[in-house]
Amino acid sequence: GMVLSLEEGELEGTLLSIAVPAFFALASDPLASLVDIAMVGHISSEALAATGIATAILNLAAKIITTPLVAVTTTQVASAAKNREGLISASNAAFQVALSSGVLQAILIFIFAGPLSRTLAGPDVPGAEEVPWEAIASILRVRAIATPAVAVTLAVQGMFRGLGDTKTPLYLTILSNLLNLLLDVVLIFQFHFGATGAAGATTLAEYIAGSILLFIASRRLELKMPRLGFDALGSAAREMAGDTVILSLRSALVWGTFTLASALTARDGADTAAAYQVCQQLWLSTALVNDALAIAAQTVIAQAVSSNRMGAARKAIETLTIWSILVGFVLGVGFMVNADSIPAVFSVEEDVSDLIQDMLPYVALSMPFASVAFTWDGVLYAAKDFRYATQTMLYASGVSIACMAIGQITESQVDDTGYIWTGLVGLMLTRIIVIVSRLRDRSGPFAQFGIFAGSRGNKES
Repeated sequence: GMVLSLEEGELEGTLLSIAVPAFFALASDPLASLVDIAMVGHISSEALAATGIATAILNLAAKIITTPLVAVTTTQVASAAKNREGLISASNAAFQVALSSGVLQAILIFIFAGPLSRTLAGPDVPGAEEVPWEAIASILRVRAIATPAVAVTLAVQGMFRGLGDTKTPLYLTILSNLLNLLLDVVLIFQFHFGATGAAGATTLAEYIAGSILLFIASRRLELKMPRLGFDALGSAAREMAGDTVILSLRSALVWGTFTLASALTARDGADTAAAYQVCQQLWLSTALVNDALAIAAQTVIAQAVSSNRMGAARKAIETLTIWSILVGFVLGVGFMVNADSIPAVFSVEEDVSDLIQDMLPYVALSMPFASVAFTWDGVLYAAKDFRYATQTMLYASGVSIACMAIGQITESQVDDTGYIWTGLVGLMLTRIIVIVSRLRDRSGPFAQFGIFAGSRGNKES
């Protein structure tokens, strides 16, 4: 079945059947990159550093360009799930935009791999003598070959998500990661290709798994090989490309805010920077759970709205809001209870471990806010309210950066990082406040859900 069950008693089950496999798929990628890092670590520390820098560049490109495309695809496919023709046209548009953007990314990375690597690890960068920039550049070029495959694979995942099927992408993600592991062993230890071999393993695995996923999708959604280039894009594809650009701006704002936080903690010395990185990693790992809830919100609500089932949409929003508050509290309490043992996991020195314990209350406090903000972003996406999602982030990052700036200007004896964390908690809080005002706005896309008492009953289903 393409269309999800939104009946009263079955809604929770539907939401879970999307969120749980989505969570495992999201979690398996960081795990795979940890395995990758462990493998490369056996070669040399230079290889490890080069791989780390190259991966950071690729992740940034993926975060700013590809992730927004997946979000847009999910909504478009979910909205068209009832209508076979619309479904095929939305899927083909997504395929075309993904392939075009993947090829573009590949070309750009190829051209800029050298200059970029030199900037990050050239002879003028302090402490970079150990990391040969050529190594970074060659890893980037090998991995760049895979960007079309990655972009298309993720877009197809968006199509499956839109249909409420998060299991198929999960199986393929696991397959891809196992292939990667296998090829790592062969190329690194058998043929001694080093860090470039590890990059080659990833690229090959991505093409193999991507091809299988594309084959399944083309059977299900009648995908055709698209023409490339902007002028070849149809109206549906142009609309998707436009929405993707709007969301890319939002991703860039998030990334900018976190980068600023990292840069400011680095000014307080290596210990503070290390402690902050650990806490940021913890914070990001919880985003996996929140993202899974947001995917469920996006799919179910978009399908409900497109079939004019406002009661089901409202119920889904209420259920997921309660779940995300609970998840946030469980995570927050979990961090506080384990505050003593968390630093040990990251095998850090005594000073860093003390700093981590100072920062953990902030991480814990931000959890419920973060969970709700993520889930409600999914609601905004479901209503195709992409522009508003970006505006929300603009206000939120403004507030966040202002908090951090106040901390820098006053340079008080108060612990500096307190301001930075206040800024990051402010990022979540502002998002929630701004989204609530949108949910209450009678003229906004949410008036039809009748979430708040004042606007109930106008479009009951």
